[in-house]
Amino acid sequence: MADTTGTYRTTSRHLRVERRDICFMKYIFEAYEGIAVLETMDAKSGHIALHTAPGCEAIVDGILKDLGRQLPMEDMEDK
Repeated sequence: MADTTGTYRTTSRHLRVERRDICFMKYIFEAYEGIAVLETMDAKSGHIALHTAPGCEAIVDGILKDLGRQLPMEDMEDK
């Protein structure tokens, strides 16, 4: 997504996952170098933010869909 200066910015998505799954998810997204960065917002509650590189949204959605079959996760923006 480009801003008014033509600079591309990441998109952020907030999720709640099991606390024990945060590290695993972080490693998964690190393995896909450059598409997204996982930030732990609150480890206790499992609140994470996923910052996605421009143009990689479909890839991240696919990864999340696949991970969602194995790990419980909740999109916090649907609230």
